[in-house]
Amino acid sequence: MHWTYHCIPFLTAIIGLVVGDYLVSSLGPLANTIFPPMSLIIGGYAGLVILGEISDRRRD
Repeated sequence: MHWTYHCIPFLTAIIGLVVGDYLVSSLGPLANTIFPPMSLIIGGYAGLVILGEISDRRRD
């Protein structure tokens, strides 16, 4: 696969971090500490799933 496909998990992780930070910006410090890193991890995992689906479809 081309190297640009491997940027997908990084991009989705950063998008997840930005969205997670935006969602909890008005909440307390506990939510600001826990939620953005969790959304970063979930976004990265979603990117890996997307990359896996692209890889499976290109193989066929």
